[in-house]
Amino acid sequence: MDFGLFNTWNALYEGDRVPWHPEYHGGKLLEEDAYVKNYEEIDAVEDMGWDYIWLGGGHFSKQASMDPQVLMLAAVIAERTERIKIGSSIHRPVMKQPDETLSAAALPHERYGFDNLLMEDPIQTAEQVAIVDQVSRGRFIYGAGGRTRGSATRREQFFEYLEVMKQLWTEETFTGFEGKYYNYPAFYESYLAIPKPYQKPYPPMLLPVDSQESFVPMGEQGYRIAIGAGSSPHNPRGSAVLKEDVQAYRKAWIDAGHPGDPTTVVRIPTLLAETKEEADRQTENLMSLARRYYSGRVAIGSTDAGTASPEATEEVNLFGTPEEVCDKIEMLRDDFSTDEIMFEVNWTSSVPREVVMNTMKCLTDKVIPKFK
Repeated sequence: MDFGLFNTWNALYEGDRVPWHPEYHGGKLLEEDAYVKNYEEIDAVEDMGWDYIWLGGGHFSKQASMDPQVLMLAAVIAERTERIKIGSSIHRPVMKQPDETLSAAALPHERYGFDNLLMEDPIQTAEQVAIVDQVSRGRFIYGAGGRTRGSATRREQFFEYLEVMKQLWTEETFTGFEGKYYNYPAFYESYLAIPKPYQKPYPPMLLPVDSQESFVPMGEQGYRIAIGAGSSPHNPRGSAVLKEDVQAYRKAWIDAGHPGDPTTVVRIPTLLAETKEEADRQTENLMSLARRYYSGRVAIGSTDAGTASPEATEEVNLFGTPEEVCDKIEMLRDDFSTDEIMFEVNWTSSVPREVVMNTMKCLTDKVIPKFK
């Protein structure tokens, strides 16, 4: 199995108290210090020999996540590192259907972006991804999502967005694209081109599943998927149904004739300590803060796609001692045919930095070697 760190470039506040902590009294956001602390995590997983670093985030939500430009940050980290693979989890292009409106449950930063940002262009995204892949010398994985939950039309548009990019990367001279949502003429002159990725034909793609309806289409299309273990906001019915969804995805992949074995990446909140007593204490503290993070009283909510709810995390997590976590990973491997775990060691940005680093050390010393 492979193992990766999920990082949303977490914020840091004066007094080490996040705004949803009951003892927070207006401590200043320390942006410069936060960059230093997040770089420490990146350097650590590079030195510890982990396989991946996954970068998540979103626009206008820096109370918890300071990564609104995941492709730009991936390029910076590619230049800083030499070995570890780097993935976007996720890059979320702005897409809008005619007369589309957001649900009443949308958070303020989501609504502002939807109402005011221009739609993203697949040609420009293809250029950016190619540059990141070149800078990293083939260490990049493009993870993307299109907010397709409840919308077959949005899902169709998202897949077309990806098709435009794949055509640009694989054609020597772009012959044009005629689709339902994107239309581009062929390049006018032979010298017109975009940068090509280092990896051929293009970087691997990972698509986080944001709705139950997406499992079969992603299998049919031959995309590798990432899921949140247990239940989640888009699948509140629990692990049993999620297992069935993964099996449906695998069947759709095989029936479509795609080569290889369809496997999944599991993103999951993670917290380890050397003793059960300490693990239980830290877990109780984290769950208390996470509930406040999601409560209407504090009005923070999720800042990136795929963040598990407290209810989902109570059902399935990697909290405990190294021995307990090893047992849980075995179950994840059996249940979801996973070949990679994406450790979310600062779930809801509520974990003290020293606890984050200790969790990473426990994983490196006592968990990961069991599966290599």
